[in-house]
Amino acid sequence: MFRFKLGNSNKNQNEAELSRRSFLKKSSALGAAAAAAGAAGSAAQGRPIERREDEYHPNIIICSGFGGSITALRLTEKGIPALIVEKGKRWANPRLSKKQTFSPNLYPDGRSTWLKNTTVVPLGPALPIRKRTGVLEGHDLAKFRVLNGAAYGGGSITYGGVMVQPDEKVFNQVFPEAIRFNDLKPYYAKVAKKLNRGTIPKDVLESKNYTHNRVMIDHCKKAGVKLEPIPTATDWDIVREEIDGTIKPSIIEGEAIYGVNSGAKFTTDQTYLAEAEATGLLTVKTLHQVEEIAQNEDGRYVVIVREIDEYGKSVAVQVLTCDSLFLSAGSVGTSKLLVKAKAKGYLPKLNDEVGNGFGNNGNVYALRLGLKENVGSKQAGPPSLGINALDNPNTPLFIEHPQLPVGIDFKGLLYFGIGITPTRGSFYYDEKNDSVKLKWPKKDKGQEIVNKAIISVLEKLNKANGGFVTSILSLFKKKVKDDAVYHALGGCVMGKACDYYGRVKNYKGLYVNDSSFMPGTSACSNPSFTISALAERNIDKIIKEDY
Repeated sequence: MFRFKLGNSNKNQNEAELSRRSFLKKSSALGAAAAAAGAAGSAAQGRPIERREDEYHPNIIICSGFGGSITALRLTEKGIPALIVEKGKRWANPRLSKKQTFSPNLYPDGRSTWLKNTTVVPLGPALPIRKRTGVLEGHDLAKFRVLNGAAYGGGSITYGGVMVQPDEKVFNQVFPEAIRFNDLKPYYAKVAKKLNRGTIPKDVLESKNYTHNRVMIDHCKKAGVKLEPIPTATDWDIVREEIDGTIKPSIIEGEAIYGVNSGAKFTTDQTYLAEAEATGLLTVKTLHQVEEIAQNEDGRYVVIVREIDEYGKSVAVQVLTCDSLFLSAGSVGTSKLLVKAKAKGYLPKLNDEVGNGFGNNGNVYALRLGLKENVGSKQAGPPSLGINALDNPNTPLFIEHPQLPVGIDFKGLLYFGIGITPTRGSFYYDEKNDSVKLKWPKKDKGQEIVNKAIISVLEKLNKANGGFVTSILSLFKKKVKDDAVYHALGGCVMGKACDYYGRVKNYKGLYVNDSSFMPGTSACSNPSFTISALAERNIDKIIKEDY
């Protein structure tokens, strides 16, 4: 049985002792069922929850997205064993089977969404589904619907495949001086090679399902708007197989956020994680949800996990211990674990910056409707074109053109803006509900400027080509949708809650290596490429100096 020592963390001794007892109860054989949030239903259905034996692993990685995958490979290839704890499911590799493994975009089912009875994508109506451990998780925080991946491979399963490298001037404007653009160049190159970064080939662009992209190109030329190709992590040979009818259509019908069933999107389970597992030094526990983290009095870290089945029912609980703990659960997941651990006194030496610096990366959606041209009923992905509006007088802005495969030709084009806003939120612990919530300013002037910037660009397109700007659902109430966050960033920000390599301050062997490390922005770009480059940089330094 483990032991750990608590500091008072501004509580009186009685409160600290109660906190300590609560934690011990949570990890005990009798208290395990109570620790598994929502486990009462399982017990009521006659499903006993097993208390598995404690396990020690020298290195534990929480979650398997970009940061966790990169951490796993770089540790194991150096002969360092690691355990990944991932709450999501390991899905069959579509690159090997070319068979449907995820849920299709147009008609989603339980494979689409993490333990909800309806879909959570904020760009359309919530559709009824059977609750399962699907790949896309939605969090309702403050005014936002925040989305992240929940599967083996994390956000790489649900992202659009976009791998934009930020403009150097904008990068150096928003990132601290300790991390300059040139520092990341070799790490960007490593990620680009691993994930097959490249732009859309001409023959693919000219095919039927990419009509919407060709309309986009024509409109930008007529309006004098600067258009550029977007690099993505795509296997274009598989895309050609879909176009030729050799395999079932997937990405050419717009699949992305629920995974790409043909395997045309490079994901970390196919690359980094597959290579890490091939070393024989990576152990993986999927469908294992991390409930709490703490530190023993001997300095080892404690991770309490709850094993679930594919329908979210609790199966077992287990206590894991390690010498080094890497948090790669994303901005929301990592922040929640750390904020709760600090508030409860489990990691009392965490500084006051933990939980701060959350940003939405200036995310904003808008739709141009009323176009003269046909755009296609099943618009193909990945997002392959973007508008460079970094010189916009309102704020620097980059606008991606994602597919919107609604099943009919609605004569419209979707736009996703990524801007610069100084607005930041903070995660805080709600003791009454034993949960972590987000505090966000009621008046968000920074986002208003980003919204103004995207509208100005789209109105320029309309002036030259026709059409009007609207948000996704409320056609005439609001021109943009800014309450959906695909790019949650911050919460354990570089140089504040941790050092510039992800070492959490005041705790040796505790690291963050994911989107929580970001300064709330990714410099007008989709953050996956930069998160990955930073993860490569961070673990490279950590292995050299800490192991």
